[in-house]
Amino acid sequence: MKIALIATAALLCQCGLWADEASTFRSYVDTDLCARIMLGPITPQRIECSQSTGKDGAGPVLVRLSNNMVFSVNKEKMIKNLVGQLAEVSGEAKVKNGTIKLTDAKAIEPTAVPAGDADRKLLEPSRNEVNPQTWEKVRHELAMMPYVSEFDFISFTMMGPQVILTGWTVRQTNRDYAYNVTKNVPGVESIVNNIDILPLGRFDMQIRAGVRAALQRNLSKYFWGSGSDIKIVVKNGQVFLLGRVINEGDKNIANIQANSVRNVFKVFNMLQVQPGKKKEAAVTPAGQSGRQGA
Repeated sequence: MKIALIATAALLCQCGLWADEASTFRSYVDTDLCARIMLGPITPQRIECSQSTGKDGAGPVLVRLSNNMVFSVNKEKMIKNLVGQLAEVSGEAKVKNGTIKLTDAKAIEPTAVPAGDADRKLLEPSRNEVNPQTWEKVRHELAMMPYVSEFDFISFTMMGPQVILTGWTVRQTNRDYAYNVTKNVPGVESIVNNIDILPLGRFDMQIRAGVRAALQRNLSKYFWGSGSDIKIVVKNGQVFLLGRVINEGDKNIANIQANSVRNVFKVFNMLQVQPGKKKEAAVTPAGQSGRQGA
């Protein structure tokens, strides 16, 4: 009996170590918004997105260079001034939850990442060749997800044979479904699931309903049945407007209407203006990523 108890205790201890990974790694300091819509290599456009949304109050996160995993941090002040830069960080990481308790963070230059190092994957776009058939199959599978609504934004990109799933959803089942259908696609060798589960508290739920009602009053053409061209992501009082509209006027109306909703803390209007674009479901191709509205 004592042996069994000791073995069980050792196993629990070992599992705890796996769950809380003490680690040091190189990362790109992004905002929660841009980390999930500006996927793949760190381009000047992505850095501009990170810095501009960071100044507007979007929360900072870490994107691990070796595998593109997004980590929320417990001490945002430690990395707030590093948004748009590379950093070496240390802390207790919970890989399953995508969180890290930071103990240290310091800015580093791109030259600190040696040539040929796996961490250069996001710094050298030319290294990221994608099989177009695999990409299209992943796009199709995600586009056919049955329970994606206007309050969900599911997206992806590919870095070689690796698929990065990203976005936000109000349903845990959507996160799991996206992973399960993607892992069965021929040519996919690994998956990083960065889809964030949104809070379902009454406060955010009221904002979701209010923003949808406000947009439908003036922009009903972008909503149909259970789908929409405009995605309304609400997280802790912040509203992210994603997707596409056909002119700048409609983009401005969406911004005004969303800001008029009670208890909205901040609106980030990331809508793309694409004249004459037809309605498409769930995930839309943009270059070599499945971004919708990035």
